[in-house]
Amino acid sequence: MEDKTEKKDIFPCFGEEEYEARMRDTVEPALEKIRQKGRLAVEGGELYYELFPLEGADTVVISHGFTESAEKYTEFIYYLRQAGYQAAIWEHRGHGRSLREGKEKNTVHAEDFEAYVEDMHRLMEERVKAFAGRGKLYLFAHSMGGCIGTLYLETYPADFQKAVLNAPMFAIELGSCPLFAARAVCKIQKLSGHQKERLFTHGEFNPQEPFETSCTDSRARHLYYLAKRRENPDFQTSSASYGWADGAIRAGKRAVKNASRIRIPVLLVQAGRDNQVKAAAQAKFAAAIPQNCRLVQFAEAKHECYRSSAPILGDYLKTILDFYNSDKF
Repeated sequence: MEDKTEKKDIFPCFGEEEYEARMRDTVEPALEKIRQKGRLAVEGGELYYELFPLEGADTVVISHGFTESAEKYTEFIYYLRQAGYQAAIWEHRGHGRSLREGKEKNTVHAEDFEAYVEDMHRLMEERVKAFAGRGKLYLFAHSMGGCIGTLYLETYPADFQKAVLNAPMFAIELGSCPLFAARAVCKIQKLSGHQKERLFTHGEFNPQEPFETSCTDSRARHLYYLAKRRENPDFQTSSASYGWADGAIRAGKRAVKNASRIRIPVLLVQAGRDNQVKAAAQAKFAAAIPQNCRLVQFAEAKHECYRSSAPILGDYLKTILDFYNSDKF
């Protein structure tokens, strides 16, 4: 395993003091000019997606994490375009402006993670591949989206040329609660017909979410997106259903078990200060396909590496861009 923390050569990104002004005055206007919005019919409703074209460029497809939205990736997409890539992102069912199946709007529910995989396949076949044209397709998949992306790579191994799995959710960090106990609670609730209800350990959206408990080490980035969430109820997703939690546990195990089905180069990024997912499951996945997977760790990063403060973010961005750009693994 590599530790990239001491790397000197970094991608230029915004510092804390300039962050809000640069996002407001530069990034958001630039992306709004070229953003293509759309909706795609899938089983149960519609998925919301956004495309950010760049003529002649290869495409990075973004699979976001639990309770996130496309809006959270604005800065990341801007940097991708600065580096010469176009981007495609959609909001998974239960998130953002896509269909909701939970008992309450801010509760994510899906009967099985296969629904996410088939949603992604529909989007790839009906929107993304035409958008990409003859260019290469690269995956960037974070946390829950990393688990979904991995299952996709195992089911449809020929669609992408490379993949970055950022802090993939192969095993949820449950603290002192044993995995079997968590699954037992979820199964009981499902059998009782409460599979769409909110987990008792989860709560409503907190408009005053403290920076200290957030998944980024950047206060400026935390506050900027929190303000977006306060303004838009679609971004206030905050909890999981019992059915989703049971599906997530099963999906993570399945993703690790079937790792050998992956045929493309994978860069798996661990966050050294991650308290959301288990590093051991990520290491097990990487060890299962040593010829295809390179595992790197950013020791000072929290779960959302892609929203780290500078210079961690600059180091991180250069690492993944070098991976996409290189002809070598």
